[in-house]
Amino acid sequence: MDRSFLQELENSLYIHRPLPLHTERSLEAGFAAKAVTDRRVLYGPGTAVAAPAAANEGEVSEREGVITITAPLRSDHWPEGAPADGDYSNFGTASVRLRFEPQSWQAFHRLRFWARPRMQGGRIAHLNVSVKNVGKIPLPDPYFREGATVFDLKNNQWNECIWEFAAMPRDAVCEVTFYVFLSGQDLAAGPQLVYDYRDIALEAIESPEHEHGWQPRTGDITLSTVGYWPRGRKTAVASLAADRFELVDAATGRAVFCGPVRQEQNPRGSFAVLDFSACETPGRYYLRAGGARSAEFAIEEQLCKESLWKVLNFFYCERCGTPVQGRHGTCHLDVTARHGGVSLPFAGGWHDAGDVSQQAAQTGEVVHALFENAQRCKNDRLLYLRLMEEAQWGLDFILRTRFGDGFRATSAGATRFTNGLAGDFDDIEARVHDHSFENFLFAGVEAYAAFCLAEYDPGLAEGSLEAARQDFGFAMEKFKRTGVDPAHMFEHTYNSGLSQYYAVIVWAASCLYQAGGAAEHAAAARKYARKLLDCQEQGAAGMGLTGFFYRDESHRVIVHFNHQSREQQFMQALEALCRTQPEAAERPAWERAMRLYGGYLKAIAPGTAPYGMLPAGVHRTDEAQDAETFRWLHVAADYEAERRNYEEQLAQGSPVAPGYVLRNFPVWFSFRGNTAVMLAMGKAASLLGRYFGDEELLQLGREQLYWMWGKNPFGQSLIYGAGSNYCRQYAVLCGECAGEVPVGVETLGNEDVPYWPQNNNATFREVWVGAACRWLWLCADYLGE
Repeated sequence: MDRSFLQELENSLYIHRPLPLHTERSLEAGFAAKAVTDRRVLYGPGTAVAAPAAANEGEVSEREGVITITAPLRSDHWPEGAPADGDYSNFGTASVRLRFEPQSWQAFHRLRFWARPRMQGGRIAHLNVSVKNVGKIPLPDPYFREGATVFDLKNNQWNECIWEFAAMPRDAVCEVTFYVFLSGQDLAAGPQLVYDYRDIALEAIESPEHEHGWQPRTGDITLSTVGYWPRGRKTAVASLAADRFELVDAATGRAVFCGPVRQEQNPRGSFAVLDFSACETPGRYYLRAGGARSAEFAIEEQLCKESLWKVLNFFYCERCGTPVQGRHGTCHLDVTARHGGVSLPFAGGWHDAGDVSQQAAQTGEVVHALFENAQRCKNDRLLYLRLMEEAQWGLDFILRTRFGDGFRATSAGATRFTNGLAGDFDDIEARVHDHSFENFLFAGVEAYAAFCLAEYDPGLAEGSLEAARQDFGFAMEKFKRTGVDPAHMFEHTYNSGLSQYYAVIVWAASCLYQAGGAAEHAAAARKYARKLLDCQEQGAAGMGLTGFFYRDESHRVIVHFNHQSREQQFMQALEALCRTQPEAAERPAWERAMRLYGGYLKAIAPGTAPYGMLPAGVHRTDEAQDAETFRWLHVAADYEAERRNYEEQLAQGSPVAPGYVLRNFPVWFSFRGNTAVMLAMGKAASLLGRYFGDEELLQLGREQLYWMWGKNPFGQSLIYGAGSNYCRQYAVLCGECAGEVPVGVETLGNEDVPYWPQNNNATFREVWVGAACRWLWLCADYLGE
């Protein structure tokens, strides 16, 4: 880690204040300097295509070329169409709308304007912008992914805002709307917002960002901007015609390695591949070829340490129920869970996403991932202590949201800051369930926490282990009685099939046994491992691919994930089983299942070459006929409305056997973004690589990290503040944070190629702790490289 970052870390009191953002290294930092070739003013001094008008809440006025809207931050009622209980609701929107006759924007690549929020005590300010297109492809689309974007703004100053949209349909645009969610008042905030807008114009530019497809922009060299481990394969991908490339020492400007540029062609396109695997000397470098120069990057052993600190910073900034400097005060104390005549406050843990919802399962998984990283870096005392502290913050939440009888508070939908006064209009009611899946999951987390805390905090360890024993018992009793629980659509375990239950039982029982559980836990782990293996494809289908899992023993429906994923859970379960019961007679069967899954990952990995992103997985071509499973997998999407799209997405996959295709990206409709999908599979690869000493699997895990750090078709780091050329993300209520991780790269329509537009909105660019959690899990396996 460089000295400047170490100083920032010290200044933050080792992440007890947010780290600086370093927007100067962001993708958007270069937008203002791009050469403009044409301009059309929509609103400016003496020029306007339409008079601004208010929509929804707020009052609009104009003066000397400035549009101003004033609106209250909260009200005493929910907006029209919101649920009666205010679930996932704010207090409306303050909108300024420009309407005009349809006009083509095809010759323009971006919208540029200035915005100034003025809010008393405002610490985080956001702004949404949308366009309405009435041409061949209407916008916004039904899920509001296309045709809308979000900016984070600084309060009480003019902010220059540039929205690039080179790939967006814009043949007949008739409306532009600037709007702000009325999301309540933070502790320091005054009663209203005032937003000013000026100098709104369209611009054509010479070099819009690459947004669609596998092919990098001509002349770009895309690589991991954080760097590479000395060990393993090190490649960059480009679109250039050079014969040779050089690896240059950034400090001296001297070429230390020269190699051939390998031109590769495959179904995804034609690529120039620069392979510098032979260089293992630590240092800072850049690549040079055919007049192109890459970003600087490192080759070093402790490659992920700085990124780990930054992702830890993201979790700190997402803390709920406590002040976070520069972000918010103590929040959501009036989110309440009720059961059996008693109630408990649901504030705590970490906010789930760009909104400020809470998903207890997500918090629990983050606790495990933080503890796992802490166990791998005990020799780095400062990092170890800080990871343990953050893990205990989340553990406190999952222990105190238990009602003690199998029921626990599981989630709360919040897109607002409440006023902290329990009993009034804006309170949020948390959901309460005794779902067996969550209780198994929490039992495993609590048991693993007890193992990690045994010497660090013996009292907490003892209490956590007792909670794990109880929760495992509650879960087993419920599971035997009801099987798979029907889950609420906004609970992040809603898509779990029977095999996922088997996996979480095996993992939780193994964690309990490791932490001092009884022989009955070891027996339960072995029993449900047999059931889990019955859900694995081990060759009976005769399709050539083996190792993946079905949702149950019938082998009718293959396990799939889209915007979230627990794909790693199968291997976490079997690896924990082998590690805690190495003398078991069934161990060869468990290891065979693990090798089969590892073979599956190796077999599908070439589907995205020359990148290393793991494909989403194999699908049956008749899946679109399965209306029953659809409702478990595709939240907020209608089966009948999407059935044809489902069929088209399957048709875009690559055939691997009669009746089967491989999709590089998931089949998805409403919620899109593949970060959690690929990172969960990467975690499975790294676990197996460590267990078997398999370098090919370890490399697959590294490649998922390299993709996140910029070795992707867009050349962008997907972790804000890590490396360089990172883009803004949909952070909204807690604001942009160093270390935030988005839901991930999506696809355009029904295609199976990457799509990463500059539209900054949910879900694909939304920051989710679930995605960051999977990055943490994967990171843990490379801390000791």
